[in-house]
Amino acid sequence: MTPQKILNERGISLVEVVASIVILAILLISIVNLLPQMGLKNNQNEDKQVSINLASKELAYWQSILKSDFNSLLANPDATYSFIESGDALTYDNANITITTTSTKSMASKYHTKIIIKRTPDLHSLPTKANQICIFIYKNNNILVTENYGYVFY
Repeated sequence: MTPQKILNERGISLVEVVASIVILAILLISIVNLLPQMGLKNNQNEDKQVSINLASKELAYWQSILKSDFNSLLANPDATYSFIESGDALTYDNANITITTTSTKSMASKYHTKIIIKRTPDLHSLPTKANQICIFIYKNNNILVTENYGYVFY
């Protein structure tokens, strides 16, 4: 062999081709492993967004439904109220009234709610008083998805 042919390196060797295929395979595998994680995160974000909107609707629903019966609810939580359906639970202590529902009231959904109403008003001015109401939205197995706060004015 002449020295010219040994120094002539035109083209790609088999080792270079295999090395580039291995590098590309590693990159593709790492990208493919990210796809399921991105899908899971998208589903979590969708749940969060839907529940945030639902919490706002639930807050508006409970604010409007409680206006007429709010004084009697504070005075006598043991009474029967039209907004407490079968399957719902109302519990209370000196500080809070808690309503746990099996479904959302403002619209049909896969979530359920817990409503906590403070018995002591934050606003004592007459003629209007305001008690804080907290809405908690849960999905399957009591996983908290979101919460919202507002006031019931009476």
